[in-house]
Amino acid sequence: MKPTPVAHRPVARRIRCAARVRVGGATLIELLVAMAIVGILAALSVPSFLRLLAGHAIAAQAEELQDAVRMGRNEAMKRAGPVVLCRTEPDNRGRCAGNGGSWQTWLLFTDLGRTGTFMAGDAIVRQHVEVSRRMTVASNAASIRFESTGIAHSDVDSPVFTLSRAGAAADMSDSDRALQRLVCVNARGDVAVIAGGATCP
Repeated sequence: MKPTPVAHRPVARRIRCAARVRVGGATLIELLVAMAIVGILAALSVPSFLRLLAGHAIAAQAEELQDAVRMGRNEAMKRAGPVVLCRTEPDNRGRCAGNGGSWQTWLLFTDLGRTGTFMAGDAIVRQHVEVSRRMTVASNAASIRFESTGIAHSDVDSPVFTLSRAGAAADMSDSDRALQRLVCVNARGDVAVIAGGATCP
């Protein structure tokens, strides 16, 4: 006579239920390990993400400065009168700073009185008022004046704007140098953006 398997069914059912319970949940140790892995990945990716944001800010500001130089030259030729691009201080964005330094904020205007400073009656052609904490913009030039002939005059020879990641060391790493951009302006009013580590033509 064959033994009936009925007596074994409750045991098999309990084993299957226990397996389902174990598969459906996670232990505290497994959860802690998963959280540790996520934390490590986040710590590794945050600096790269911040560097990426800084790179975008540098590229955008370099392009905007390049456009401002081109616009200043074109406006001077179109208006048959001088147009000035000058550095301003963040707390006084309607006045030319008068010396070189940070070019985070600047002003492009028609210089009707040929004073080199923004006066009543001068028209604002373009203005940059946003200050980025991701990057720095510096130049020893205080301003650039564009004549109706397209020639550019400045208080320094061949103004150069250096755009770098905020917090980059003086002896910057290769990755910081790769992010850096130079905006070069020559006496003819031509402008070019080149990568860090290179020199202006």
